[in-house]
Amino acid sequence: MEKNCLRNGVTSSWCPSQSISYLKGSIAASVDSDMVSAVNTILSSVGEDLSRKELVGTPVHFLKWLIAFRSAKFEMKSNGYVNGRTECIRPSLEVNGKHDVQIQSELNLSFWSQCEHHLLPFHGVVHIGYLCHEGSKHIARQQLQSIVNFYGFKLQVQERLTRQIAESVSPILGCDVMVVIEANHICMISRGIEKFGSNTATVAVLGQFSSDPIARSRFLSSIPNAFS
Repeated sequence: MEKNCLRNGVTSSWCPSQSISYLKGSIAASVDSDMVSAVNTILSSVGEDLSRKELVGTPVHFLKWLIAFRSAKFEMKSNGYVNGRTECIRPSLEVNGKHDVQIQSELNLSFWSQCEHHLLPFHGVVHIGYLCHEGSKHIARQQLQSIVNFYGFKLQVQERLTRQIAESVSPILGCDVMVVIEANHICMISRGIEKFGSNTATVAVLGQFSSDPIARSRFLSSIPNAFS
């Protein structure tokens, strides 16, 4: 890889933190020297040689990456929905004796976040389902993605992230919501608790979904196995 970079005359690296483009676009805020010392202390405590050339810039790179969560300005764009009857993709579902209720689904909304317990990333997909009635509001996929980004790009736990997305989407749509998140956690893999390729799933249900097993089952059956 290094030979290819030299041959093409491009000063770059397979590691984003070592590339010129990353450094130019990195966070402008200065990194506190005490924070750098703290990271150096952690590296020393696990037996690393701080004079090793590969580790010289590691504390600053790590802190810039961590500070990115504080400096991120993701907006929750939820004002782009249109009024009117939703074009639902699921067949009609009988709820409380009524047949005009359907399930609308938005599947595989990507996300990545930072585990607040271990300061390691976790990432995956979000599936959102909601019951549609006559006159229900519809929110575009990009608005749902912005809500996922808004709550995901910060220190999080998967259970809270799932609940926050559901509680945010429900009042916007004015209907019952079910959210499922499937995620891979680097902290779980690195600790050896989970084998590679495994994932965790969390569910949040509001309104009719919390009391109607048929509605829950119908939505769950529409979710593909994204991690197979």
